[in-house]
Amino acid sequence: MAGNQSGFGPPNPTAIMALRCKSCSAPLSAGQSDDIVRCDFCGASQKLVDARAFFDQVLLQVNAWVRQAIPFGIDAIATGVIDPVARHTIFMTNIRPRLSTEYGEYRFNCFNLLSHPLAVLPYMVEKGVPFSNAPRDVFLFQAKVQQVSPLAVDEECKGLVSEIDALSVVYGYLLNNTALMTDLRPERYHFMTQNFDAAAGALKSVGKFSILRDRLNGLGKLSKGLDEVTSLKVEESLITFDESRNLLLTAKAAATQNMDMALMSQAIDKEISLLNSSYSFAEALKCTPGGDYAATIQPLRNLMNILGTYREQSPPQWQSRFSDVGHHEQILKVVADIQKAKSGIGTINIYPIGGTVLFPFWAIDIPYTFQTGSLWKTQGVEVTEALLVAATFPTDLDAFYRNEPRLILTDVFHARERSGFFNETFKRLSGRETSISGGGPIREIMNRAQPLTTGGLKVVPPLSSSNDAVVIVQEYVTKVRQTDRTVNNQLRLSAPRAIGLIFIPGTPDGYSPNVTPWLGSLAPRSVGSLGTLASIAL
Repeated sequence: MAGNQSGFGPPNPTAIMALRCKSCSAPLSAGQSDDIVRCDFCGASQKLVDARAFFDQVLLQVNAWVRQAIPFGIDAIATGVIDPVARHTIFMTNIRPRLSTEYGEYRFNCFNLLSHPLAVLPYMVEKGVPFSNAPRDVFLFQAKVQQVSPLAVDEECKGLVSEIDALSVVYGYLLNNTALMTDLRPERYHFMTQNFDAAAGALKSVGKFSILRDRLNGLGKLSKGLDEVTSLKVEESLITFDESRNLLLTAKAAATQNMDMALMSQAIDKEISLLNSSYSFAEALKCTPGGDYAATIQPLRNLMNILGTYREQSPPQWQSRFSDVGHHEQILKVVADIQKAKSGIGTINIYPIGGTVLFPFWAIDIPYTFQTGSLWKTQGVEVTEALLVAATFPTDLDAFYRNEPRLILTDVFHARERSGFFNETFKRLSGRETSISGGGPIREIMNRAQPLTTGGLKVVPPLSSSNDAVVIVQEYVTKVRQTDRTVNNQLRLSAPRAIGLIFIPGTPDGYSPNVTPWLGSLAPRSVGSLGTLASIAL
């Protein structure tokens, strides 16, 4: 048996005779002078005397299980005096069936857990990872495995025990991290790193799990980098993230070629996306003008809180989009680009006019066809219209929650040419209409935008992705068809596509952003809540 009955010294991931944490049952590290010990894996603090009492309870449960599992009179500890053939018979007849039944459940649940991404972004929580077992139960099972391991004689049985032992340890530590992912404690990334490292260490001698070990090591580096960046050790975090990337990419490449590990592939893809987001978060801090990280961390924290809120509370039709890790990756990439533009080492696409705050807008093309004319003059006309969508539209309650997209974009169908009822009717009947929308100068804004530094202006980051913008334009077209009979009768097909992000200067005044006022009625009536946007402006 591995371990240390006194409980002193560093915890061993596969030890059963070390002191155990009352909260998660992971091994505890305690010194002779400690009255209070803290678990290195879940963070729970406990009195040393209580930890010893809990350890005694664990031993009682393990010994009771062993007595039920093996024939009366056989001592699993003293199996060295038993004939190897008899030990093999006892293992195959009494032990293996019991272990296999319990291990089958834990193995299934462990790989189910491994099919989910096991990382979480700063200042956010992750509640969607399955928590099928308590870590205490899994570590208790592992202790049972260790206690009967001397009964495994041949290589096959030893290999089975080694696999069960290692994967049980992995599962226990991953369950600890599943709980930590729902916890916003500042030190959670430190504990997550400890769990990932201990889990990876348990797999050293099990070759069939080498791919999983690479993944766990990569996740350990990712958690370490997140611990560093939230502690404002920004340069160190970027190096650690690069180390994590190499390990996760190695695990991903190997997993796609291995049938047993292929179920992890999608989860690793998402973890790489989370890594990219984390890297952008660190880059945004690194590019803070003057190196004042503390000045930038608060708006970034506010941004992550807002994204977390949308993830949990967005309308049903938006839920999957705002829960997607790729959504956060795109937004945080723009945040890093903004910070580079602020520090003068990069640019963002800006429409060059006066203002005090740069607001983000998605530039959208809407190619559509409509029918005009009557009888023999009926014909289809193809048009490509330009439209701007406030990239901060989720902060507008009416647009996001009450399906009123017209408020946060250039309402080009409402602004179509209106020259009087008889003139419009004549054009429509004669087939002389060239458009049923009126984008006006929107195309000019898109064409004149150019890569620039921010020039000291405050910059509001986007809260939506390019795909989100396309979806809200589709909702806008549907709304127009429901409320405008003329457009509904003539419009045949539309296919919005995002062109890119443009930052347009505005001069906020009270509740008005004062952005693109020269567009008149075509100007978006809202960019969202100015109070919320002020809290995330960089």
